[in-house]
Amino acid sequence: RIATAATKLFVLDTNVLMHDPTSLFRFEEHDIFIPMAILEELDGNKKGMSEVSRNARQASRYLDELVGALQGDITGGIPLELHGDKAASGRVFLQTEAINGELPARLPSGKADNQIIGVVKHLQEVHAKRQVILVSKDINMRIKARALGLAAEDYFNDKVLEDTDLLYTGISALPADFWDTHGKDMESW
Repeated sequence: RIATAATKLFVLDTNVLMHDPTSLFRFEEHDIFIPMAILEELDGNKKGMSEVSRNARQASRYLDELVGALQGDITGGIPLELHGDKAASGRVFLQTEAINGELPARLPSGKADNQIIGVVKHLQEVHAKRQVILVSKDINMRIKARALGLAAEDYFNDKVLEDTDLLYTGISALPADFWDTHGKDMESW
């Protein structure tokens, strides 16, 4: 189940992941929840050579890496630390069960945005002692969520993921005792 009441639970919209796939790792000690509709939308946006398509593929790769690294039951959440970024100490939760959040009749349930809002509403009801926040770049989705009494925020990390961010830099930090251990046998030519 979803962890401590002290940390926040952020529900990420697809547009956040397609804006910045590394957003998964930018919420520090807080937890992330990914509704099934998000995975469907990522899948639908992954084809092509646009930046949005590349980011959708990268977000999917990050999620696949996390799920693969856990090698167990994901219902308790997947530690974001498995990615190797120790700044992100929360967990990512993937929707593993059907959620039918009750929404007003004027919001059609067939629309992905409304399904996600329904998930946020359900999580807020189930985890009443915990702050559940929808994070979306879609202003109208945030307005709808707030109109229903749900917390909603924009995602403000305007760093766009570049392909070079995914490449190995060619640099690794050496242990503090490297030269003491290896320096005496090293020769220069």
